[in-house]
Amino acid sequence: MAKSIFDILTVQFLKNTTIAGVDLTLDDGSPFPDDIFEKSIEQAVAMVELDLGIMISPFSIKGERHDVDLKDRHSHYLMSLDLKPLKSVDKISIRVGNTDKAELPVDYATIGSHLHSKINLIPTSATAGSLRFVSGVPFLVGDVFSPYSTFPLYFSIDYTAGFTFEEGTATIPDGESEVTINLTNTFNTTVYPQFTITPVANGGAGLRMIGSSSTSITVSARTPPSGGDLVFEYSVNNLDPMILRACQLIASYLPLNIAGDLIAGAGIAQQHVGIDGLSQTISTTSSATNAGYGARLRAYERELKNIMSILRGKYRQMSIYSR
Repeated sequence: MAKSIFDILTVQFLKNTTIAGVDLTLDDGSPFPDDIFEKSIEQAVAMVELDLGIMISPFSIKGERHDVDLKDRHSHYLMSLDLKPLKSVDKISIRVGNTDKAELPVDYATIGSHLHSKINLIPTSATAGSLRFVSGVPFLVGDVFSPYSTFPLYFSIDYTAGFTFEEGTATIPDGESEVTINLTNTFNTTVYPQFTITPVANGGAGLRMIGSSSTSITVSARTPPSGGDLVFEYSVNNLDPMILRACQLIASYLPLNIAGDLIAGAGIAQQHVGIDGLSQTISTTSSATNAGYGARLRAYERELKNIMSILRGKYRQMSIYSR
C-alpha cells in the first residue's frame, strides 16, 4: 500500500516496466544489486522535485520567512510559498528581525491555490475588527507604531507541502455492490485509487472507483460479494501520474546504461569466433560512446523532455507577488 511515492515506484515496479526484457545480471551471473535501483529511484525523485520546486512525499516546513510591503494590503498579503503543492498551513506568525514571534490565527490563511501554494491573509469575521495583539506588534505596517512601508522577512509561515497518501480497509456488505469511504485526509486534486482485495472468496472482481470528492470515494464491485462481506484494502493518493512517469524514466537510465555495457562486455561492439572453418560474429549497438540500449534510452529521453515541458508549465508559474 502506498504511503509515499517510494511505495509506488519500487524496484520491482521499475523492473516490470521501463527496464522490462533487459538482462539484469552481472558478468558472473549474479543479479544487479538492489542498491543500483534504489539509488536511481531516490535520485530521480530528487531531480524532479528540484526541477519543479515541489515536494512529492509530504514534508513540513517550519518558519519560512516572507517580506511585507504596505502596498501588499491591497492584495490581502498575497504570498507564494516556496514549495508546492500546499497541503495545509499550520502556523502564521509575524516577526520583526529576530524578535519573538507574535502568532496570528491560522484561520487568516486563505488558500487561493493548493497546486501553486498561493495564500492570502484575510482576517476572519471574529477578528476582523481587531488587527493588533497584546505583544504590541502590529499586523499592518506603516502606522504610528511602525513608521515603515516595508519589512523584510516579516511573516513566518509553518506549512506542509507534498501530495497526499492514505490507506485503509473497507467493506462491501453481502448482497450490495458498492461502498462510500470517508477519507481522513482532504484531497484537493484528483485522487488515484489502488485496491488490494482481501479475501477474494466472496466475489468482488473488478473493484473500481465510480465517484469521488475531496473527502470521500465510492468503490463498486462488478461482481457483488456473495456468501459474506467483501473486505478489501485501499490506497488513494493525488500524485500526478506524469510526475510518477518522469521519475520512472529517470530512474531507468542507470540500470539501462549498466546493462548495455554488459551485453558483450564494456565498450565491445562486435565479437568474432572461428574454429576449423566455422565462424560466428555477434554485433551489438555498444561502442566506446554508445550504450547497448541506446535506442531505448533515446526514446525515454524524448518522452521525458515532453513530459517535463508539460509539468514545468503546470507547476512553475511566474509569481508577481512572491513575498
